[in-house]
Amino acid sequence: MENLPSKIKWSALEYEFHEKTPEWYWALGIITAALVLAAVILHNFLFAVLVVLAGFSVGLYGTRRPRMTLHEINSGGVSLGNKNLNYEHIDHFWINYDPPAKKELILESKKTFSTHTVILLGNAEPEQIRRYLLQYLKEKKIEESLVAVIARVLKF
Repeated sequence: MENLPSKIKWSALEYEFHEKTPEWYWALGIITAALVLAAVILHNFLFAVLVVLAGFSVGLYGTRRPRMTLHEINSGGVSLGNKNLNYEHIDHFWINYDPPAKKELILESKKTFSTHTVILLGNAEPEQIRRYLLQYLKEKKIEESLVAVIARVLKF
C-alpha cells in the first residue's frame, strides 16, 4: 500500500453550473405566474407573496456563478471553504466518479436534517481521496436524492 500524504488539498467550483437559457427564465416566470394566479383564486394572498419572492429568489440564484473553493481532507476532518466537518459528524462517504460528467465526493452526515454534502473534486485524484478517507470513515454507496435529481433535470 502506498504512503498517503498527511493531507490532500484541491480546488473546485462550489457546485456544477448550468447556463440558463431564456426559455428557462420564461418557464420560471410562467410557473410563478400560475402559482400566483392559483393563490389569488383561492384568496391566499400570503402564499401569492411567498411565490413571488420564491420565484424572484430562484431567478437570482440561477444567475449566480459558482466560486472556486479550496477543499482539504486531513486527520481532523474535511474542510470545504470556510466550513469544517469533523469525522465524528460524518457517518460514511461515497465518491461518485463517472468521467467526464461526475466527479464528486458525497458525505453522509449523522445529523437528521443536514444529510448530504456534495463536494466537487475538480483536479483531485478520486482514488487517492478514497484511500485517505477509508482510514477514518466507512464507504457506502449514496444514491442521488430526489431533490438533486430534480435540480439536475431542471438544470439548476
